[in-house]
Amino acid sequence: MTPEQDNVVRSQGRKCVAEIQQALKCRPKPKWNAVVPPIIKKHHKIIAGLGVSLIEFNSVMGRMQGRYGVES
Repeated sequence: MTPEQDNVVRSQGRKCVAEIQQALKCRPKPKWNAVVPPIIKKHHKIIAGLGVSLIEFNSVMGRMQGRYGVES
């Protein structure tokens, strides 16, 4: 992946994480499985043309949030 494509994926990942956090803040708190998958799919659809798989997109978001590993 080129640096430009990587920047686009990371930017879309930041937007996705922000939307997920906003959606989960409301009260009463919604069920995670009802809210998160549609948001991730919506944001992935935008970058799918770059050849980024849904799993790869999810992995990028996880690394950005410090959930696991470091990018090497």
